[in-house]
Amino acid sequence: PSPVSVTIPASPFMQKLGFGTGVSVYLMERSPRGAWRSPWAVKKVSSACSRRRRSLCQRRLREEARTLRGLRHPNIVGFRALSVAADGSLCLAMELGGRRSLLDLIEERRGRGLGPFPPAEILAVARSVARGLQYLHEECRLLHGDIKSPNVVVRGAFEAVKICDVGVSLPLDENLQVSDPELCYVGTDPWKPPEALAPGGIISDRSDIFAFGLTLWEMLALSIPHL
Repeated sequence: PSPVSVTIPASPFMQKLGFGTGVSVYLMERSPRGAWRSPWAVKKVSSACSRRRRSLCQRRLREEARTLRGLRHPNIVGFRALSVAADGSLCLAMELGGRRSLLDLIEERRGRGLGPFPPAEILAVARSVARGLQYLHEECRLLHGDIKSPNVVVRGAFEAVKICDVGVSLPLDENLQVSDPELCYVGTDPWKPPEALAPGGIISDRSDIFAFGLTLWEMLALSIPHL
């Protein structure tokens, strides 16, 4: 999608929610409140990036916007707008699925010296993420490609749980496999499935399920897997 005319405040005037390689995510309050004009999460390409990195991040952000715009599911954050900030940075505005990621909650729980999450909260995450993945795999024929606790956002006391960050998603064929040899699974090392680590491994919907299982394991161990 082409950028639309939406006024995005300068970064210092928005609360920072998180960050990734070459991008940061901010809270953008909107008024009056409503389903469409509710608070947004704004992913913004960092102006501090090198020209080459900035170009790559902008391309990925456009691809993510194109993918997200076609998704409609209660357990996946919704698309709001693709715009350009006053400083020229490309911005992807999304539904604010929650102010904290599952990783934030895991780190807080570990810091307080608490044990595993209660079964009801683990079940809430399991059901919500499973439903979101089923929609992506079976209805959209998409592999998320980077399921992990930082890419699951939580609202309130697990009232809503949503998958975010579809920037490295890959198309699946009729066998739910990534069959295009030109495409590469990106993921994040601690959550990568065995087939993504071995030469010639077959990437499929099961690759997301493996990472999903590790994400639930995090709620028990309060630790990033394999570290």
